[in-house]
This record gives sequence, structure tokens and C-alpha cells, in this order.
Amino acid sequence: MAEVKLAVSMREGYHANSNTPSEDYLIPIKLTWNAAPLEVAETIFPKAKLEKYDFADKPLSVFSGDFVVLSRFKTPANAPTGATVLTGKLRYQACTSSMCLPPKSVEVRLPVDVR
Repeated sequence: MAEVKLAVSMREGYHANSNTPSEDYLIPIKLTWNAAPLEVAETIFPKAKLEKYDFADKPLSVFSGDFVVLSRFKTPANAPTGATVLTGKLRYQACTSSMCLPPKSVEVRLPVDVR
């Protein structure tokens, strides 16, 4: 099993809703990997912070500052050997205490060497 730590940094004053947002209408952060050559076994987000904002009645589950998302991969028996690049997308919505930017997806590229 291989592990990858994806370092994420939010700008000062911004936050992203966690992968398990406290309200249904909030857009969660999500990391997805494209299939092959490895299979995603699990993706683990850090413990979210509960923060209170004026626009919400109760605290929201968010990530801010610097944090790490851990992905664990399995190598299928039929995976081709050699160097390749695993690709994925990190989808999030950056917000301040008073407004949110449109949701955004950024490409994640991970060089791997399958042996």
C-alpha cells in the first residue's frame, strides 16, 4: 500500500468547507483520483474546525490555513510497471467570513513508479 500526503494551503482569511460540511447547501472539499494505474483504497481528511460565522446559525465544519489530505493506494496485480503520472482533482469552494468564491477544481498530478 502506498500513501501520498497532499499539502493544501488556504490564503489568510479564507476557509473551505470540510469534506463533511455541517449544512446540506454547503459545497464540500473533495479529492478524486482518476483510475489507473493505482486504485484508491481511502482518502483521509484532517479533523475539521468548527467555526462560527455571522451568516450561519450554527458553527460550520471548515478547513483553513495549512492542512494535509492523505490518500492510500493499492497496486492492482495487472498494473503496468514503470514510471507514470497519477492524476486527480481537488474541488473546493473558498470563502471568507462574508462571501464565497465560485467552486473551483484544480488538477493534482502525482509521479509514481510502479514496480
